[in-house]
Amino acid sequence: MRCSPLALVLFAAACTQAPYDPDAPAIDPDAPRVHIVTPERGTFAEDVNVVTVTGTAYDLSGEIASVTVNGVVANVAADGAFSAVVPVTPGTNLLHAVATDAQGNTGKETRAVVAGALQSIEGMVPSAVTMSMSAQSFEAIGRGTGAFIQDADLSALVQPMNPVVDAGTTNGQPDCLYGQASITHLDVGAARVELAPYSGGLLLDVVLDDVRVDLDLQYAASCVDGSSTAVVTSSQVRVTGNVGVGINGAGGFDVAITDPGATVDNLDIEMSGVPGSVIDLLSLDTMMGPVIGWATERFVVPMLNDSLATLSDTKTLDVLGKKIDITVKPAAIDFDVTGAIIEVDTELRAQGDDASPGFVVVPNTVPVMDKTQGIQLAVADDAANQLLGSFWAAKGMDVNLDLATGNYGEVGQLFDRVEISAKVPPFVDASGDVLKLTIGDLMATFKNGEAVATQVAINAELAIAVTAGPDGALRLDVGEPTVFVDVLDEGVDGANQLSNADFETIATFALARAVAFGSGALGAVPLPSAGGVGLTNVGVSQQKGYVVVGGRVQ
Repeated sequence: MRCSPLALVLFAAACTQAPYDPDAPAIDPDAPRVHIVTPERGTFAEDVNVVTVTGTAYDLSGEIASVTVNGVVANVAADGAFSAVVPVTPGTNLLHAVATDAQGNTGKETRAVVAGALQSIEGMVPSAVTMSMSAQSFEAIGRGTGAFIQDADLSALVQPMNPVVDAGTTNGQPDCLYGQASITHLDVGAARVELAPYSGGLLLDVVLDDVRVDLDLQYAASCVDGSSTAVVTSSQVRVTGNVGVGINGAGGFDVAITDPGATVDNLDIEMSGVPGSVIDLLSLDTMMGPVIGWATERFVVPMLNDSLATLSDTKTLDVLGKKIDITVKPAAIDFDVTGAIIEVDTELRAQGDDASPGFVVVPNTVPVMDKTQGIQLAVADDAANQLLGSFWAAKGMDVNLDLATGNYGEVGQLFDRVEISAKVPPFVDASGDVLKLTIGDLMATFKNGEAVATQVAINAELAIAVTAGPDGALRLDVGEPTVFVDVLDEGVDGANQLSNADFETIATFALARAVAFGSGALGAVPLPSAGGVGLTNVGVSQQKGYVVVGGRVQ
């Protein structure tokens, strides 16, 4: 292939510096041809540090100046056979063979090999996600809770508490002297909620202004039944307490307010026609504090549970037509004055992955989390690779597309259909200097009728990015790709003579498929969020085998 604009992100079998001609052959006849024989496509090399790459190279001039594989100079025999011992790292490795002739023309071929010890696809990945929440993030949750209290239908929320006062009944049954008070309406003028971390949990401080409670009264005095209404108001109610956050036996969070206390300012009670004995029995002058304390728990605990829900959110997602089961279980939670660190275990599996050989596990260390500024997430690459390996084993990357009837642009004008399959699972590498997703040996067979018109092998390296959805939720995505597309001769009916324009059409299609797969698969990796907390300056990096995502609280 003569270098075209697409060569900035795509590399094919042969490329020269001649002027680009869309009608010229995609495989430059003047460039040498190189072919890797071993390892074969789809090879799992097990737990090795190097692989021996063998193959053949030839040129019409009869002279091959050099062959390199991933920069390693190969031994080349007179007949063009070559061999090179190439270092590999755990995961999906791309092997790039480059043959150069005496004129400087190059021919290239790429293939993938999986190295590293395999672990069963089944089971939880320990410490798969670690989340740090700063004191500022809890402040933001408190602000969100305050806004919720001001805007919510508080009357409906406290209905399950009724009757809030029940005095003089026997086993809930009225007696000759009894009194019951039930809330019919609860209104708050303004609400301020502060949450501050400390060693062991959160300090809670709630201030409610202009509180009004409407009550329905049912009573009896001297065995004579009666009913009335009452209105209890306060200029300000303040509730303080401790919020404990633990892990329950069902694998979720257990949030509870302990040691609550309430102070009530400027209490006023309006009621009429109620016998004095019933008024004394109801003690409405002392009920405001406990009732608002109970109500506060009904407001705050659900908000905290919602904020932590994505850290224990087990669900099933659809990713590119394949069902993915996401199982998340909290493993540990620790508070101090700077914030909290939460660790969760995950199991990310595609349905139908029974034939999986396992996935490559790499040694990693949970990074030191920053609790000083916002929210930070560390996702183990093992968690992502369990999902990717499972998705591959479940044939989630295999697809047959009818190009003639779909909206596939120029590629649909060249071919009737394409059959796509992956020889090896994709792999996320967060242990090196570059955070990337590698897609290896994605085979695309293009057909016209039953005849194979052309076949290409797609290998890609995609940067990993993080994006925010319309709701502010974060998700992993792919960024700038580098894609290697090899035009193959084997199994093709007739001459495989693609023009540069044809090749670019195929390569563009291949690039789109690689990006779509990478985006869809990585997007299923859970990135927990804290409800009501917006982040700015969100970034992604790699540390010791973890994909680290962080941002500042708005």
